[in-house]
Amino acid sequence: MARGNQSGDELVRERPAWIIPLLVLAGVLIFSGAFLYYYFGPTPGEILGMDPRASAAEENIEVIVGNTRFMVPEHYTRYPNQRTGGRQPMLDLHALLPDLAPWSPERQAEFDDNSVRANVVYFSLKEAATPLNSARRLKTIYSKYLAEGEPQAGPDGLQLFAFNDESGYAGQDLFVGKDAEDRMTLIICDRRSALVESPNCMRSLLIGPNLELGYRYKRSHLDDWREIDKAILSLVQGFETLEPMDDLQGPILD
Repeated sequence: MARGNQSGDELVRERPAWIIPLLVLAGVLIFSGAFLYYYFGPTPGEILGMDPRASAAEENIEVIVGNTRFMVPEHYTRYPNQRTGGRQPMLDLHALLPDLAPWSPERQAEFDDNSVRANVVYFSLKEAATPLNSARRLKTIYSKYLAEGEPQAGPDGLQLFAFNDESGYAGQDLFVGKDAEDRMTLIICDRRSALVESPNCMRSLLIGPNLELGYRYKRSHLDDWREIDKAILSLVQGFETLEPMDDLQGPILD
């Protein structure tokens, strides 16, 4: 019996008194670290450069989208993973109306603004797998979903067509017109509603055989659509390099 008690006493004495507090402390530290990382740490998208993060750098980035080479100042770009340059399926950019000023730290609040009259414009260059010009998109896609009735007069030469409320474009309007180069212009705008307090307008057009330019801005700027369109096209064309490529894109096609 004495030997058995002695063995039990020895087993108890082999456990350090500090081990349980240490385990508790380790648990608290792990929980605290997980809590801080969850609320304040970088997301997987931020780590991979897939979340938007503006840059104040002015150096040019060489990017090839849809077989067209561009030299784009970094402070126009939105995503870090697209700043690596080279071939990209898409390049996302942003600027401020009316002069398309690039991002800078002192204008952060203007780029964050999502109010009805916000001046930020988002635009992108994208490789188009199945390119459709505006005339074909109107005929093969949008015309099937338009509400009956004659179009109304829109701002500065545009015609306003309402989409059917039972279509996938419910709550949106289609504006059709001609731009400065006499190309068909299609602009889709959200209608303001209880669910959409700050509506946008969007246009996309082909600027090469498989290269699409898309941009969006607040509907409150629709009256200035011609000036906005001309400014964005001029800016993007200014990014194009003059270096030859075997399959370099030609002029604007839309």
